[in-house]
Amino acid sequence: MKTLGEGRKWKRWFAMAAIAAAVWSTGLVTASADEELGGGTLLVADKKLTDPNFQKTVVLLMTYDDHGAVGLVLNRQSDIQVSQLLPDVKEARGRTDPAFSGGPVEPKSVLALLRSNKGPDGAQHIVGDIWAILDQDLLQNTLASHPGPDKLRFYLGYAGWGPGQLEAETDAGAWRVIRASSSTVFDESPESLWDRVVQGLDLQLALASMPRTWGPKAPRGLLKD
Repeated sequence: MKTLGEGRKWKRWFAMAAIAAAVWSTGLVTASADEELGGGTLLVADKKLTDPNFQKTVVLLMTYDDHGAVGLVLNRQSDIQVSQLLPDVKEARGRTDPAFSGGPVEPKSVLALLRSNKGPDGAQHIVGDIWAILDQDLLQNTLASHPGPDKLRFYLGYAGWGPGQLEAETDAGAWRVIRASSSTVFDESPESLWDRVVQGLDLQLALASMPRTWGPKAPRGLLKD
């Protein structure tokens, strides 16, 4: 016969599993949370990472090779509207969506991410239907088609690491590396993105550490509270 305490444990496991399923269904956390470093993956800052440039950030890796890595911080909106960011670009007039602070390197440079099934000529493919736009003429041409902020986002600056630097930080536990998805890159509530991703990772870890005897099937003879 199962004890009352075991019944409570099962209920806790069931509740956590339900929450985790809800988080995973959003596409924020996939079943394979620990990915290899590479372009098109996401870096999730560890809770103990205190560097103000990266504390509580989610970073999209755009490039990763022997020369280092380049990424964009996805969850730090600035107070600068796109129309203010590009005052001389007529196609940007009237855009009130905020630009993002992409990272501490070259903070005055402007980059953009486009979500499109087919990227324009000259765009850099990142992952899925996500493309990076780094050229001003290409940016103006893209703006001319009037994509909304759910399809086109702007970033001031970027994050950069020299050869071996990101690997050392990851080995030290500063980052979790997870698979990127378009819905995460263009998340509708970027200000809470880090909290939700970390919650999903914590739940995944907690569920993985639970005894296998707890299910998916409820133990027989489980007493109700």
